[in-house]
Formats: sequence, structure tokens, C-alpha cells
Amino acid sequence: MKIKHFLILTCMALLVVATLGVGSISSTSALGTNGDNQPPTPGGVACNPVKGKKVAIATAKLIIEYNSTDDDIGVHGAFDDHGWSELCVYDPNGKQVLAVKPQAQLKDLTMAGIFFESREPPSTEFSFGDLKAKFPEGQYQVSGITFDGKGLTGSATFTHNVPAPPTITSPLEGDVVSTTDLVIEWEDVTETIDGNPVTITGYEIIITKVEHTDPHGFSQPIFDVYVPPDRNALSASVEFLEPGTEYELEVLALEVSGNQTITSSSFTTE
Repeated sequence: MKIKHFLILTCMALLVVATLGVGSISSTSALGTNGDNQPPTPGGVACNPVKGKKVAIATAKLIIEYNSTDDDIGVHGAFDDHGWSELCVYDPNGKQVLAVKPQAQLKDLTMAGIFFESREPPSTEFSFGDLKAKFPEGQYQVSGITFDGKGLTGSATFTHNVPAPPTITSPLEGDVVSTTDLVIEWEDVTETIDGNPVTITGYEIIITKVEHTDPHGFSQPIFDVYVPPDRNALSASVEFLEPGTEYELEVLALEVSGNQTITSSSFTTE
């Protein structure tokens, strides 16, 4: 899990009721041309039927994140708009996989957006093949209620096109580097983890100071930069790096559908 998202996830866990289901479900209906969806699993959180005028959700994203270094994989999602009082997501077969309903005073205020990460088990417990079987490719339909009572609708495109791991060529694991001329370098990613052609839209480079003084992590030093897909090197900011300090390095390859693969390493400055 990327550190910059941890605090968002913690706050959301305290404020909302949400379910993410990957198991089987029995129902007589499936997502069809009329937009009908299956009910939630027993004991799950249901969404009210959408009636009347509907508006399109501004942001609906569902992606796969694969950490090649830790050999784990999971699903990330982001759903954002001006405000909504409930939101449900259904897979291409009409199975409800997510429900979010603010409660009490947060229900009155409503929510504008939510980002989530599923648990990311090791591949020995939950493999890429397991993920493909549980989460089919296609359009994941969004249904909800806006803050002012309109129907909220939309969809997130989900694919299994996961980039192959980027190979970090400099610095190598455990290297001791200068604070003034550090250049992060990696090899181009040209295929998926299945060996198929891939469209890379960019790379993300994250350098994180491992030890920090903020007890809550709000100000943990993080250097986070996106570069275009034709780049495979980035100079680290001299203003960011401190002498005699350990850092975690992550290089992410980003595929056109949003799927991303991480390779991580660490280094220490002189």
C-alpha cells in the first residue's frame, strides 16, 4: 500500500460503512439492459433503487495494483463527485461488490469522494489468477444518490492488463548515494505480466524517508513525481534528501487503464 494513501484510508474506515464482496451470491437477477442489479450478499449493505433524474458521477476508477517486490496484488478504487449520500458498485455480472453509506452527522453532510485499497495478500494466498476469476474485466456500474436526492450513475472500466515490473538499475538495493547528484534510473516496461503488449502512460517515482519525527505521519517526507512514458531517469531533489538517512524507493509503471506495478528498493545517503 502506498504510504500517502494510508491516512485517507484510516479516516474513511472510521466514518463510513462499506462492504467489498468477492464471494458467491445467489439471486434471480443480473445486470441487464434495464440496469437491474443483484442484491447484496446476506447481511450486506443495500443501496436504494435510483429513481427520477440521474446525473453522471464525475470520477469512477477501479484498478489493479501489483507489488512485484512483495509479490502481492489487490484492487484499488476511487469514486468522487460533488456529494452523495450513498453509493454502490456492481461488477459486469450485476453482483454488488461495494456499498458506502455515510452515517449520523456524516449522513447529513454527505460525502464527496472515497478512495479505497483492498487487502493485498501474498500470491501464495491470492494469486493474479484468483483475482482475474473473482473480478472479471468489463464495466463496473455505479449507482447512488446525490446530496440533493438525484440518482447518481456511471461506470468504471476494469481490465487485467497489469504492467510487468519496472527494473530499477540505479541506485541498487542498499547503495550509499550522494545527496547532491542522485539519479533514479529504470528500464522501460514493454509488456504485461502475462507477456502481452502494454501501453504505458507514465512512471511514478516515490522516495520516502523511513525514519521521521512526526508521531502521526502527517508530515513524513515524501518525494513523489510522475514522468512521461518516454523517460527512464529522474534526478532526485537536492532540497529533499538529507545526509546519513535511509530512504525507501518505489518505481511504478502505469498502464493506460490505470493498473500499476511497483518495484521497491532502499538506499542510504552519505
